[in-house]
Amino acid sequence: MQNQQQSDRLSWGDTVFLHLEREGMPLNVASICVFEGEISFQDCLQFIESKLPLLPRYLKRVVPAPFGLGLPSWEYDPAFELSRHVREVVLKHGTGTELKAVAGKLFSAVMDRQHPLWDITLLHGLKGGRTGVIFRLHHCMADGIAGVGIMNMLLDANPETRRLPKKRLKFQVPPPRDPLASLTTGFVESYSDFVKRILSALADLLSMAERAAANGGSDLDTGEFMGLLPEITAFTERLRFNVLYRGPQKYACGEIPLADIKAIRRARGTSVNDVILALVTATIRRYSELHGDPVKGKLLRIMVPVNLRGDSSTSEFGNRISLVPVTIPLDIRPPLKLLAAAPSGRNF
Repeated sequence: MQNQQQSDRLSWGDTVFLHLEREGMPLNVASICVFEGEISFQDCLQFIESKLPLLPRYLKRVVPAPFGLGLPSWEYDPAFELSRHVREVVLKHGTGTELKAVAGKLFSAVMDRQHPLWDITLLHGLKGGRTGVIFRLHHCMADGIAGVGIMNMLLDANPETRRLPKKRLKFQVPPPRDPLASLTTGFVESYSDFVKRILSALADLLSMAERAAANGGSDLDTGEFMGLLPEITAFTERLRFNVLYRGPQKYACGEIPLADIKAIRRARGTSVNDVILALVTATIRRYSELHGDPVKGKLLRIMVPVNLRGDSSTSEFGNRISLVPVTIPLDIRPPLKLLAAAPSGRNF
């Protein structure tokens, strides 16, 4: 393997996802894939190993800054073992229910930070001669868009079977950095990134002020300004799932054709995101009512991730997102009215 940069710092956004995690609230980005046919564990192991040179961060673990001063860094795991990250499970009954139970157990577990924060679980025994693959990585490594890009690197769309290398991957751990040099570098990089974030926040405030002036004049009092931020000032009540849940969690899924989502978008002149938000809100309303919780007059606040990558590569690691608060009345039942209450329907 060619020499890689010895270490690199986590961004502020990546570090936030790292520190938000706690027992009962793992911050995993995950997916379940089901393939036709049998995939042997050895073939899976060889295939993943062949891709590792393209994914150097998969060989790195998170190392806190000395004395907790500065941002953590990605550094090569001196005890890296592929077998620690690629496992197999044989299902007893091979049902979808059993697959979801395994997924729920994995998704509710916090990964070991002494090693790279990802794993792949191969599931054998699915009915119909199929094979399941559960892919999991920590949110500090990638956001949803980057996760899709990484999956595209791992999953080859070419139906031709590629010949796998017979030789094992040779990996040499670079020598550790000098603690004093690491501390100094961490201070400089953290301060530089902090200044950039302050300047970016000031630019956002100026942009907000320009939009406010264009919409209603330059002399806005506090009440008018707060009126521009209904998502932040709207009062919401805690729901039954707004608690620290220590698991194990259960996993369930449903299938909705994207073509149907797009058809609704076109018919109502809205966006795909608004249709998804309406579906999520309706689901949470039904869940709350099923458990005997009244929803009349209650507001649901959702933090919606917004992609900030622009033209950058979807295979680029890290998080390039912002979180926008969206508040929707939880007691709207007619689907069209619920869709109209989504952000685009209220001209946000």
